[in-house]
Amino acid sequence: MIEWQANHLWHHSETYRCFGVDIGQRMTIIRLDDESLLVHNPCELTEEIRTQIATLGKVSCVTTVNQRLHHPLSDWWLVYPNAYFYSAPGLATKRTDIGFDGELTSTSSPRWRNQLYQTVLRGNDQHEEVIFCDPASRTLVVGESLILLNDGSMLRRTAGKASGCSKHALVPFNQRFRIKEPKLLRRSLQEILTWPFDHILPVHGDPIYDDGKKKLAAAYNWMLHN
Repeated sequence: MIEWQANHLWHHSETYRCFGVDIGQRMTIIRLDDESLLVHNPCELTEEIRTQIATLGKVSCVTTVNQRLHHPLSDWWLVYPNAYFYSAPGLATKRTDIGFDGELTSTSSPRWRNQLYQTVLRGNDQHEEVIFCDPASRTLVVGESLILLNDGSMLRRTAGKASGCSKHALVPFNQRFRIKEPKLLRRSLQEILTWPFDHILPVHGDPIYDDGKKKLAAAYNWMLHN
């Protein structure tokens, strides 16, 4: 577990392979004002992760990023029965085994209202993802809509160079092809770009440490100025 901001935000990456390349999958944990923890995009719940989380505090909220990344949820549901579970748009119909307490929308939940910015990146109703911004650490937490591959194994770095995302964060090509409503995506991006952030933690790939707003706008330049 990596401490991103002291006693406030942490992230952890586990193996996630795409076409044989480990691009990682990231879980983010944010301490809320009541000292409890919000866990976003939960990873495999190993004993080591449980122990580390126990040292940080009580898990009060578990949130999901999209309809695709949800496989570890069952273990979290069993281990943290008192936490509130929130589904990404459309996920509740897939995971009927999880008693979700609500669906994430573009309106922040009362449980973290005035603490975190929240919206849904729209444009494709089959693959909408939830975006958070933590103003305390000036960090944007995104899903599969942005990727940077510049660190890690030689195979991973080679994949980054081959796909053009080794020096600059890009929108993956499969994400571009899924866009059905460009106007809705543009509105979501315009909202996000008003938020106070400098850093970005994507679900896959490397963190973006600085100039996050500029780099996000550059990655979506083809959409914002279309």
